[in-house]
Amino acid sequence: MSALSDIVESLRKIILMQDKIDHLAGGISRLSADVMDHEKRLIRIETMIEIRQAQARRDDGPRRIE
Repeated sequence: MSALSDIVESLRKIILMQDKIDHLAGGISRLSADVMDHEKRLIRIETMIEIRQAQARRDDGPRRIE
């Protein structure tokens, strides 16, 4: 009976590990989506900064004296 109980216990552990792996995979998918969202936001912020810097360079160009 000991061998049978060891097999059953091993199968139970495998099933629990599979459940944990599935749970972790779902968490990784959510984290991946969050990272992609942050990356898109960062790109938009960088673009705004670059546009503002280009405007500042253009505005600081030579000025006419009137």
